[in-house]
Amino acid sequence: MYMNLKNANIVLTGASSGIGKELLDRLMEYDCTIVATARTMEEVEAPERKNVYFKNFDLKHPSEIDGLFDYAFEKMGRIDLFIANAGFMYYEKIDSPDYEHIEEIFRVNTTGAIYAAVKMKEICGDRPYNFVAVSSGFGFISYPGYALYCSTKAALRGFGQGYKYELKPNQHYQSVYPIAVKTDFFRKAGCDAPPKPQQSVKHVAKTILRGIEKDKGEIYPSKSFWFMKTFMPYLLNLGVLMEKRKFRKNLP
Repeated sequence: MYMNLKNANIVLTGASSGIGKELLDRLMEYDCTIVATARTMEEVEAPERKNVYFKNFDLKHPSEIDGLFDYAFEKMGRIDLFIANAGFMYYEKIDSPDYEHIEEIFRVNTTGAIYAAVKMKEICGDRPYNFVAVSSGFGFISYPGYALYCSTKAALRGFGQGYKYELKPNQHYQSVYPIAVKTDFFRKAGCDAPPKPQQSVKHVAKTILRGIEKDKGEIYPSKSFWFMKTFMPYLLNLGVLMEKRKFRKNLP
């Protein structure tokens, strides 16, 4: 039985911008109940609607993730779908060790999502649910300047590949692997020239929701990326070489 978004109770993280904001806008078209969260939900311009709840949570702290689950159950009574979309990126040259710098991005991009996935299983028990982890195509290949970000997504990918087999047949861990998306994500990281090709955020969000509804274990908004990754992985190295030249120019 596939996921039916109509009448579903949904938690969406990273909902204030980019893919998360587009997912929020599209989910609001369904007759569902949503708890949408980010660190800055007060910045979101969205129409007031019954059964949509905005709340700030900083998901690099386990206590905040626990608080999110408590809040969601207070408002909705149960969770059918959890979309772990929170994340950020550094574009940088790593010159010196900085443990806190490394730890922060892993706590948000990787550890927080894993913690939420396990928490979801604990709370739901044997009840059906879907957990969606928005990873990245960078989880398959690493670019200079994005080394830490890529490593967080590779780790999240590795977790999902094993953990999904620990769930009941009616429980689904779904991984999403978008390529570069036309949002402010890269600019906020300090990169004015994101890798190419890029896809529109509308296309990515539409593909994610379609994949969720079909209970797909892996969702690839770019069919070309999936094809190259699967059949011609050596072509992905061309992108690495292009980013290497750009990196040496921008961050010598």
